[in-house]
Amino acid sequence: MLESFKNKRIKFDRKGDQRDFILKSKESLGITSLKLAKKLKVHQRTLSDWTREKFTMPQSSVKKLSQLSNIPIPKNCLVIDLKDHLKKIGQKGGKKRVFLYGKVTLNEEYRNKRWKEWWKGIGQYKEKPEGFNSLIKIKIPSKTERLAEFTGIMLGDGGIAPYHIHITLSDEEKEYANYITNLIIKLFGVKPKIYEIKKAKAVDIVIQRKNLVDFCQEIGLVLGSKVKKQVDVPEWVKMDKNFLIACIRGLIDTDGCFYINSYYVNNKKYSYFKIAFTNSSFPLIQTVFTALTELNINARISKNKKDVRIEGNMYVNKYIDEIGSNNKKHLDKIKQWKNNPNMVK
Repeated sequence: MLESFKNKRIKFDRKGDQRDFILKSKESLGITSLKLAKKLKVHQRTLSDWTREKFTMPQSSVKKLSQLSNIPIPKNCLVIDLKDHLKKIGQKGGKKRVFLYGKVTLNEEYRNKRWKEWWKGIGQYKEKPEGFNSLIKIKIPSKTERLAEFTGIMLGDGGIAPYHIHITLSDEEKEYANYITNLIIKLFGVKPKIYEIKKAKAVDIVIQRKNLVDFCQEIGLVLGSKVKKQVDVPEWVKMDKNFLIACIRGLIDTDGCFYINSYYVNNKKYSYFKIAFTNSSFPLIQTVFTALTELNINARISKNKKDVRIEGNMYVNKYIDEIGSNNKKHLDKIKQWKNNPNMVK
């Protein structure tokens, strides 16, 4: 019974309901996001993803938050069984594989072994059709601010596999996905494919080009897990101030958030606008902190060493003016802050 409960997730009825439920609960409790995350026994990044509605919340966390804050769970919520959800995803992936390859291979290691045996014995000696094994060309861009911003985006929400690169965003960032698509077209002359993952409330930008994978590695991006390899901003970006500014914009547009932090002192509410960049690669955290400091933007690294935070209004404004954002989600938050007369300016 307990295992079944853990696998249940809540899908709120309307877009914005999950975010509002978390923010109202937090305001009712009068605590910071960090303290709320601790009460729910999750990482602050997880709470941030829930607030951005990047992922649905476990039923247990929704119930606990409601009990802590006395805020009722919105009506018409749908309970999703995670196991059934993953099973459907697996079935969908299997059907896609059948469509592409004619069958679903159950043992990938065995398949690779047999293919190599075929290639050594027969395949390499067969006459090849014209153009066989030739890579589809891409435009190779020079090192510019545009390429530096793309590098920051990839270091944030991007990933590199052997034959493709991808960038995953929440579904509320569709306009930013269009911006990234146009950026990639301008840089490489390739139009990405965009896939909507409705159940996960996400958008995936995918480019299947082996030579683009190779180029990304040449400019300092890594294949595989960015966390395990503890990635950092490439040296060619660090050496140019304008490149570094563009790269930080890409990083914070993907792995950052602009948020309002409220708390009470003597029953009086104070609200401040802040910026946070969250990442599990410490070299990247250190580089962003150092770069902001050198740009005279006061910042600090959190105790867990996974966040860089800009908290003073003067420095938040300096970031907005000198680095800025191309993500409409962030731009809307900035506009909301500037137009709110009750905010501390």
